[in-house]
This record gives sequence, structure tokens and C-alpha cells, in this order.
Amino acid sequence: MYELITQNEANRIKQILNETGLKEDINIEVLNGKYKINAFNITESYKSEHYGYNMNEFYLMDNHNKYNVLEYKNKLYEVFVKFGAWGYKTRLNNTHITVGSSKSHDYSFQLELSQAIKDKENLYIVKNISNLAGNGALVRLYRGLGKDRAKKEKRRERFVEEFNSEILKYEGKEWIVISKISLKDLFDDNKGKGIFYDLLISILKAMLLVEGIGEMEV
Repeated sequence: MYELITQNEANRIKQILNETGLKEDINIEVLNGKYKINAFNITESYKSEHYGYNMNEFYLMDNHNKYNVLEYKNKLYEVFVKFGAWGYKTRLNNTHITVGSSKSHDYSFQLELSQAIKDKENLYIVKNISNLAGNGALVRLYRGLGKDRAKKEKRRERFVEEFNSEILKYEGKEWIVISKISLKDLFDDNKGKGIFYDLLISILKAMLLVEGIGEMEV
């Protein structure tokens, strides 16, 4: 049986995002190399100036201490991660995560930690794949499709196939696991870098797939 995570657990995840550095380089390719991210460091976390919400953010850095980490069609773009408050009320406080790029959108992919669930061993940061519109849906994945449910479902199937993660059923909906964290590791400072790295890799991959599949004809 699953249950929702607590504010304390969500705060710990935000603390890891806010205070942790990379344990190794990031190298991600999706959709047959169409999108690539190569990052060697991140900036320190600082107050975001993007949305007017109470959020912190950091940028990925290349091997020249600049921010050109996303490659698409031989051009380079910046990538940034933000976390904190958001534009609508959520079950927990200040628990929204977004990742975006200078290529496409400030928040190409979003996660809401108040939707994360857990069992006796693990915590699952998840994304709702049952809803095709509205808060919490993979809205950018379905852009340009209007109310065409069949085409939206095809894009969702491609995302699920490419991301290749567990699907959990909770409260009558299906949720794809973006990141799984051992509960015994969550508050272990020695495990923080591993948790951070795995979560960051996962949300970056998800962002690239949302943007890439969202451009495709279906």
C-alpha cells in the first residue's frame, strides 16, 4: 500500500537539491541523439528571479564554466532547475520542481513533491500520466494537439516507452516513477550526492523527452 509523503520528507528532498553538488559528469542523449545534455558542474543555488514565486534555482555548467550544456541541431542552450512555491495551492508547502531551457520553455517539465508517494521501503517521485490536461499533466508533451485524445495517447505511450520506468497505480490513476529513493537513505548525508545525481538525471531526461516527443507528428 502506498501513502503520500510528509512535509519533512519533501523538505529533505529540497535540501538535497539546494545544497548538493554533482558526484560525476552528466551525459544524456535521447531520441537517437537528437537532444544531448553534457554538464560538468552546477552553479550554487540562489533565489530565482524568473516567475515572481518563492523559488530557488541553479544552472548546469559546461567544461568552460559557462552554461551551454544542451545541444540540439548543432546549437547550444542553457538548462536550469527551480524548486519552491508555485502558482497554485498544493497539499504541501513550497514543493514544486521545474526544469527548463533557453531553447524551449522555462518550465518544460514539472514535478510536485506533494504528489510523491511511499511504501515501507521507498519514496517515489511520480508524474501523473492518466490526465491528458490540467494541473499535474504532461502539458508540454501534448502541445499543438488540442482535444485530439488519440494523438495525445500516442505521445504519452512514446514518452512511457522512452523513459522506461515503473508505472504505479494510486488513487485510481497511473503514475510514472521519475525517481525512486530508499527511505533509509533519504536522511543519510553520505547518500545525498547519489540521490541528487539520480534525481537530476531523471528530470533532465524527462524534460528532453517531453520537448522532443512534443515536437513530433503523430
